[in-house]
Amino acid sequence: MVEAVHDIAARGFAQAWLNQGPTGHDPLPVLAAAGAVGPPGFELGTAIVPTPPRHPVSLAATALTVQSLTGGRLVLGVG
Repeated sequence: MVEAVHDIAARGFAQAWLNQGPTGHDPLPVLAAAGAVGPPGFELGTAIVPTPPRHPVSLAATALTVQSLTGGRLVLGVG
């Protein structure tokens, strides 16, 4: 994912988005890792993070951590 973010940025895009499917990876740690080493100003977003399996406080705390690690570049989509 980190390499993909650099490749996407090099092609002139300003954002990368991930979703969370029923069997997919949790996008928040992946975006935190990509944002920690990604290009400055590059936005990182979650297309949809399902809320039923997560406690709202836990989701908010995780999103806040990712915001901190990425310099405020997370766009959180929930559903």
